[in-house]
Amino acid sequence: MKKWMFILGLTLIVAAGCSEEPEEAVQDQKSEAPVQDEKPAAEPEKESKPSEDTEPSNQAKEEKEKEEASESSKEMTGNSDKKKESENSSDGPYKTYRPKTGATKQFEEQGTVLLTETITAANDDYVQIALRLGDSTTTQIYKWTGSEMTLVYEDRELQDHTADLLDTFEPNMNEKLLGEGADWKLLDSSAAVETPYGKIENAVVIQKTSNEVVGEETIFTRYYAPGLGLVKEDFELTGENGYKGESSLSSVE
Repeated sequence: MKKWMFILGLTLIVAAGCSEEPEEAVQDQKSEAPVQDEKPAAEPEKESKPSEDTEPSNQAKEEKEKEEASESSKEMTGNSDKKKESENSSDGPYKTYRPKTGATKQFEEQGTVLLTETITAANDDYVQIALRLGDSTTTQIYKWTGSEMTLVYEDRELQDHTADLLDTFEPNMNEKLLGEGADWKLLDSSAAVETPYGKIENAVVIQKTSNEVVGEETIFTRYYAPGLGLVKEDFELTGENGYKGESSLSSVE
């Protein structure tokens, strides 16, 4: 009987020892749990990632700004080039003084008609004019662009002074009235002119001195107005037998 009591007591002691091991294991697990929960401490590394991502973002932003600046520069250059092209291809200051095609203008002196001018043809570069003085008619062709006005053709012997010669004529003169290297002197670019046709503003005034008369000088002064062309011409012959005269615009049809 004592033997069985001893065995039973030993069994209880062993059972008690086995039951204590899980508690120690739980405690060990609890002590190890905080180690697993320490992962959030690694979050600063995650926070550092945005700083790494910021560099590409800033770099991309800088590259975009550079591209925009480059595009803006190209646009400005393009606009500048277009502006230059526009300036180079524009009508310029002298083309505005062309008379209208088909217009007929009369010039008189002291109430008497001396000259009739008819604009018979025109294109981008040239203007053809028929001048009738008394019974004589002369056809003139001017190279009349924004940068120059040059008399390039003149003929008094044509059978038909109304025919358009702009595609067929051969230049036989080269007298530059306006433009760089002109044979005429520019006196004024905004003059007011009194004519029988009325007061005309913003006229260009040019002058030339010639020696057509031996020992004498002839001074020609011409006035050109926007949209009308020639509106007045003065001349003066110097010397002992000198005199002055003028013809001014009196009508436009």
